[in-house]
Amino acid sequence: MEVLGLLCVFVAVLVWGFLRAWENAEQMTTRGDTGLPGVGSRALLVIAHPDDEAMFFAPTVLGLARLKHLVSVLCFSTGNYYNQGEIRKKELLQSCDVLRIPPSRVTIIDSRDFPDDPGVRWDTERVARALLQHIEVSDTNLGPALRREVA
Repeated sequence: MEVLGLLCVFVAVLVWGFLRAWENAEQMTTRGDTGLPGVGSRALLVIAHPDDEAMFFAPTVLGLARLKHLVSVLCFSTGNYYNQGEIRKKELLQSCDVLRIPPSRVTIIDSRDFPDDPGVRWDTERVARALLQHIEVSDTNLGPALRREVA
């Protein structure tokens, strides 16, 4: 019950922050005002399994879409814990459609290396390799600080 309360507080703070940022973004007129990359910049949302995009990141994704950023999703599992992977994949694509992310910008990794199982800890080196490979292939924009660290 305590976890649920903390989750509710987290979501409330997240929504409040998003609404405040949205209001400020409406008042700004140029890319320099926002401090964000310009129209057409590519952003990558990395999630563990389907439904994370909606449960945790919907306000952020909608805000980026409103700023005309090209958002892509990299999902590390199919959500197959209850043998519903195919259903969960379809749900992810439908959710992304609502969030204005076309199927061509959604990648779902279906690998034994990343099972949807709370009892399995993923190898961080494999996660990092898969993530970097996807960033290179998708031409995702990295901020200046990240570019230096990855190089």
